[in-house]
Amino acid sequence: MRLFGLTPTEFTLLFCAAALLAVIIYLLAFRKRTVMVAADPIWRKIVGKRRTPFRKLLALLIQLLVLFLLSLALGDPRFLPAQAKPPVSMALVVDVSASMGTRDGGGTRMDRALDLSGAVADAMGPRDRMTLMAMDDSCRPLLPYTSDPQEIRDALGDLKPTTVSEEAQPAVDFAASTLTGSGSSADAVGRIVLVSDRFHAIEAPEGIDLVQVTVGEGTENLAVTAFDIRPRGGAARGNEVFLEVANYGRRSSKVRLSIHTATALLGEEILEVSAGGTTARSYFLQPLETDRVMATITAARGGGPADGFVLDDRAFALTPEQSTRHVVLVTPGNLYLEKALELNPSVSLKVVAPERYRPSVLAGAQVVFFDGICPPAPVHAVYFNPPGDAGCPFTHDREVDLPVLLPLRGDHIVTRGITLIDVQVQRACRLLPEPGDVELLSDGGGPLIIARERDAVRLLGVGFDVSKSDLPLRVAFPILLHNVLDWFLGEVAIGGFNEYGVGDLLELPVWINPEEGVVNPAGGRVAPRQVSNKLLLRPRMPGYYTARRGERRWVAPVNFHLKDESIPVGDRRETADRLRWDGEEPPARVVAGFDKAEYPEPPLQWPVILMAIAWLLLFDWIFYVFRILF
Repeated sequence: MRLFGLTPTEFTLLFCAAALLAVIIYLLAFRKRTVMVAADPIWRKIVGKRRTPFRKLLALLIQLLVLFLLSLALGDPRFLPAQAKPPVSMALVVDVSASMGTRDGGGTRMDRALDLSGAVADAMGPRDRMTLMAMDDSCRPLLPYTSDPQEIRDALGDLKPTTVSEEAQPAVDFAASTLTGSGSSADAVGRIVLVSDRFHAIEAPEGIDLVQVTVGEGTENLAVTAFDIRPRGGAARGNEVFLEVANYGRRSSKVRLSIHTATALLGEEILEVSAGGTTARSYFLQPLETDRVMATITAARGGGPADGFVLDDRAFALTPEQSTRHVVLVTPGNLYLEKALELNPSVSLKVVAPERYRPSVLAGAQVVFFDGICPPAPVHAVYFNPPGDAGCPFTHDREVDLPVLLPLRGDHIVTRGITLIDVQVQRACRLLPEPGDVELLSDGGGPLIIARERDAVRLLGVGFDVSKSDLPLRVAFPILLHNVLDWFLGEVAIGGFNEYGVGDLLELPVWINPEEGVVNPAGGRVAPRQVSNKLLLRPRMPGYYTARRGERRWVAPVNFHLKDESIPVGDRRETADRLRWDGEEPPARVVAGFDKAEYPEPPLQWPVILMAIAWLLLFDWIFYVFRILF
């Protein structure tokens, strides 16, 4: 017998609550009460026939039996055929991440996953239920639990590989949460089947059967892993290109590397990349009419795809804008700052001694760097080692010797692509933050670098003298200055492979209209999300994202550099719960418990139970009348 209306737990709680109430009433019946009556002889006759303890106990047992039968009737019990198996409630999770678009043989891994999923749906029995979910960096249910295989096949037709990576553990946890509301009976077997092109290190939810099935075969794959364009210093006008190609396969391969624009081929070369290795190249690029440059790898012969996974075969970059940045440096002679700014070809530098500084010096300047002095400035400004005098935008608490630096806050443009955790500083001042400040670097006792924005003017406070640290000897120093200029002047995404990747969070210029959105590489419009005073966008495909408003123009190259997706063969070690599909019948472990047999609908039992309750109540009434009359 199986309950269809209530779970065993619900039935037990209902009956226990009703029985407890009946027992309490039974115990209260033993209390003696004094009552004033009009005629003593009549009541003496009735009181003389009071129920004995045995009769009271019998009445209690009848009441408990009635309550049990009522609870049972609410549970809708039915007797199933003896040969019927428990039904299966299955959540079928299909990986739709980027690597599922890899071509294996005559089709893609996604094609094989759809074939397997359709075969599993066809194996369902009439009492089994299944739902379908798509997994990439999120998990999306495509239909409610159903027993109709055709509904599942129709939903499978909408699945396509995306361009992002997958998150397996959250997807499995979400699938497990839906099994409790699948509408199956309490004795149904809960199962999650994860179809992917690799095994994942995930934990099975308690009480749920988890099976992973892989599809596809390992293929060779090469990827463009670095593509960077920077201005070339010196007399020659142009840009330097750095490029790297990695081979994630198991044998050496040759590819044709092409650097081109949308309409012209700039150059090409045949590269041979060893198995598991990388090959790097650098080139000189003449000035171009366009700022969009791409690097593509194709087959060494014939010009076809270099491998089965094409998303990482092309990289996008922008030639740096040649606009001049007018910068003023106020320093008593810090050559580290002076030379680092002079070597930036986009900077027009003016050096002023502190005693000669006047506000008029900043006429025409866009950015000013103060070294050791701290006057207010009407333009974007950096304050190195501010003394904290009256009128200084940055004040400090106290000086500390040899501070132990904590990791940088990495979600700010100033800290993009650098690390300062191992920088040695002889002495530093802990700055006092104000409301709205962003603490970029601290030593645990207080911030050492603070970013501030007030009335469209951006300020950066650095609480130490760079000449009394080894920061100028680090690669991070010129990058830090470059990032500061980008943040001050609002020039983000001006070239470089590692600027943005698929799935990263882009901070857009504030002048972009959120209602108009951003044009993605496919030509569609994507609406950014406004968080506080920032516009944020998470790109879902590689290519160029653009926006225009009047004379303003914004372009961001987004590249595919998800290494886990580029590796053609992940974990393929088979276990009892990790199976590889050979393309024939679904694995027996996946379809275990499916019963295609048709069973007659079990008859309803609650009318019989209600009839039994009626007979019990009739018996109790007759018993009560018999006690009164005789």
